[in-house]
Amino acid sequence: YGPAARKAWMALVSYINDKGAVREVCVGTNKKNSKQYYYDRPRNTGDYHGQAPYLWCTVALLEK
Repeated sequence: YGPAARKAWMALVSYINDKGAVREVCVGTNKKNSKQYYYDRPRNTGDYHGQAPYLWCTVALLEK
């Protein structure tokens, strides 16, 4: 899975700004039955629920 994980990471890092915050993080949502509802959600920079997946990915890539 190494090549796929590296490719994913390289795509993810383009969303980290110069202050280390993740941009384009969707704000919290309620449950809806419409894909468009989710596509149209506002996006924030630095929202903590967007930062956590980066940390999980980093740990997974650093584990032996």
